[in-house]
Amino acid sequence: MIARSLLLTLSLLAATALQAADLPRQARITYEARLSGLPVGEAVQRWQREGSKYTLDTEITPILGSRIRYHSEGELTPAGLRPSSYGEFRGSSSTPRQQAQFDWRTRQVSYGQADALQSAPLDSGAQDLNTLPFQLAWLGTKTTANLQIITGRKLRDDAFTASTGSPFALMGKQTATRIWRAPDGDKRTEFWLATDYANLPVKIVRHDDKGELQLIAKHIEYQLE
Repeated sequence: MIARSLLLTLSLLAATALQAADLPRQARITYEARLSGLPVGEAVQRWQREGSKYTLDTEITPILGSRIRYHSEGELTPAGLRPSSYGEFRGSSSTPRQQAQFDWRTRQVSYGQADALQSAPLDSGAQDLNTLPFQLAWLGTKTTANLQIITGRKLRDDAFTASTGSPFALMGKQTATRIWRAPDGDKRTEFWLATDYANLPVKIVRHDDKGELQLIAKHIEYQLE
């Protein structure tokens, strides 16, 4: 139930639609992880863009239990992020516990455990869970988004809506936010993007029957070019 997530464009461009070139060249976000309000560990996200290619690593270090890492790679296109691969790793293992491979030529995605992969059709604009907040930030001032999400374990369709959020305290200042929300029955997903920090995700929320997981940013570093 670990969400992830991360980044994007200058606050003075927030009133205009984003383009792929507006994504930061690199960024590093450190979060405190909370479960039902209690601190349970730390998470670090690292975004890297080289030309039209991107990588995103999200590493969660819980107070108890094994380290979890999510790795995504893909390409920036005129339509936004186009993932090519995604993996979930536990501990020091280099073998993904769950994975997804995107074949945009045949419009198919293979996902699941390496020895039990499933295949399904890909929708235009489909995203892996790790890079989802980047795609939402790329959408700029749009207020709705219907996206096919691949978690590695399953596929789901999320209907997001965006609204102005309350100020968020980060590194000694208050920053304006834009919040994307997707209700799903008794479950809920939220991404808070900070307009004063290149639209990077400063808060990620996943609520389900096990409780509410929050990743709350406490430090951000980024480089636009």
